[in-house]
Amino acid sequence: MNQTGFSLRFLGQNSFILTDARGFSVAIDPYLSDWCATRGTSTQPTAKSRLFPPAIRPEELDVDLVLLTHSHCDHADLETLKALAPKRHIRIAGPRDALKIAEKAGISAERIRLIHPGEEITFHSKPGVLAAAEQIRSGSGERGLRVKATFALPTDGSDLNHVGYLLQFSDGSTFWNTGDTAWCDILPVLAAGEVVKTIQAWRAENTEESPGEPGTSEIPSSPESPAGPDVMAVCINAGYGNLSHWDASRLAGAAHARYVLPAHWDLFPHNSLNPEPFRTSLEKNAPGSIYFLMERDREYRFNEGQLQPAQENL
Repeated sequence: MNQTGFSLRFLGQNSFILTDARGFSVAIDPYLSDWCATRGTSTQPTAKSRLFPPAIRPEELDVDLVLLTHSHCDHADLETLKALAPKRHIRIAGPRDALKIAEKAGISAERIRLIHPGEEITFHSKPGVLAAAEQIRSGSGERGLRVKATFALPTDGSDLNHVGYLLQFSDGSTFWNTGDTAWCDILPVLAAGEVVKTIQAWRAENTEESPGEPGTSEIPSSPESPAGPDVMAVCINAGYGNLSHWDASRLAGAAHARYVLPAHWDLFPHNSLNPEPFRTSLEKNAPGSIYFLMERDREYRFNEGQLQPAQENL
């Protein structure tokens, strides 16, 4: 396994699975059912029926950590969370209202971690005793996945506890998922600006801890052009109070993201759109960023500054 970078899969809407080079895996907002349409009973198609089937069944999801951005049904999916209840190694983190859904799904309290905007937590996998001893002996113990909850403006009054997530992987590479957020004039400061400050602080820490260590994600930066997240996923659908493609591109520009992925645009018949206008807006408002449209359920890898499809075994 490569010891730098991370892999990622886009499952539609705001569902992502990311895996660190050392094996730690995290799912963001895994929506693997049709709960928004069926509510567990109806079989008739509605405006909230999926346009495509889930890439995997809820019971097939096996990760170390699930991050929920808020409580809406396409983000905190009750059916998916119910399927995770027996898998005691999977931890769930999120804001208050989202964690209420996890509790309703039967996730035990010791597996749940409340997180607030601006709060930072490092999550570690929990290897068996022999594996942990071997990691200590060989000096190969993981640094853990660093997670910081970022500011997001609630899109309606049903949940006032939205967050996004900034992740730092073991080699220092970073991924920012904005979550669902509405636009306001201070969003570039409270969300994107804080992301840039955090990344700068993390990189300064990494340099002090391991100066000159190969594989660490480094981008030349200056006060005029600070380094932002290596990869950023941002909602672009404009419906239900979310960012428009224009405002999403403004946020990407403020974040100085290297690669920008459109998200939250493809799942529902009443709330889908062509992401191409976002590319045009990005060229205007974030000319230093690279637009990247991911194919659903295809594995990609960010490594040595490049995001590209993972090599498939022939």
